Amino acid sequence: MLKTDNWVMVMKSKIWILLSIIMLMLNSCYYRELVYSFDRSTGGVYADSLCYYLARVREYRNPKGISRFPDGGQVKVLRQLFGLFRTDTMNNRTEMAAILADVKGWPSRYKSRLEKNGTDIAIGILNISFPDTVNGIYLYNLRSGRILKYSGEGDMPTLSKTGTRIAYCRDKMLLVEDYSDKTPINSYSLDTVPVFLSWKDENKILLYCSDPFRVMVLDLKDGALKKSGMDYIPNYGQEVGATEIRIIVERSSPDLKRFLDNR
Repeated sequence: MLKTDNWVMVMKSKIWILLSIIMLMLNSCYYRELVYSFDRSTGGVYADSLCYYLARVREYRNPKGISRFPDGGQVKVLRQLFGLFRTDTMNNRTEMAAILADVKGWPSRYKSRLEKNGTDIAIGILNISFPDTVNGIYLYNLRSGRILKYSGEGDMPTLSKTGTRIAYCRDKMLLVEDYSDKTPINSYSLDTVPVFLSWKDENKILLYCSDPFRVMVLDLKDGALKKSGMDYIPNYGQEVGATEIRIIVERSSPDLKRFLDNR
């Protein structure tokens, strides 16, 4: 029995030594220098001189040596955060407006859209690959700076130009609600799920559809759905595009490490 116990202890010791060596080898497969990235959404909105958009900040180390084969390797992410950012275009200053749930595969696995009225920004986020806790509709109040998750279902919402109405699709049902208290106003059955919506005027909503690309107009009074004759707008018809956001952010030279430190 004593010999067996000694043998077990020796084997455990060897296993721990082997694991330690493996861990040292893995840690040595990455450069020590820290790298930061700022991955932004493809669209955003302006509120006076402030440009709002979604972005992920990452701190990571690049692979080296054997860890780069056969496809270049994977970076070692140390810290990251995702949320709503704003850049003051007058003072060239970028700030974190609100933190949201973490994302995996941003931005390539997601579609997102931002739209505003006079007081709020509606944000739609959807992971197109698999279910995700960040999926849903968010409302950010421009006056208070508060953000809330309005719904975990539906995506690409639109806000009425005046008042507090929001419209979004849940499967093939278009829902119109008063977002101040989540009161249902009306619902409309559709034959297809639009790519995104846009409020045309007080009584009409535009439905941007694909396969084939077309724009339909829904009359909120009688529920009639007709062709609009309008051209399909790329990038979900967002006010600010990816190139403009990139230029705005580069001018502000944000301290990405500070965002992570202040989380």
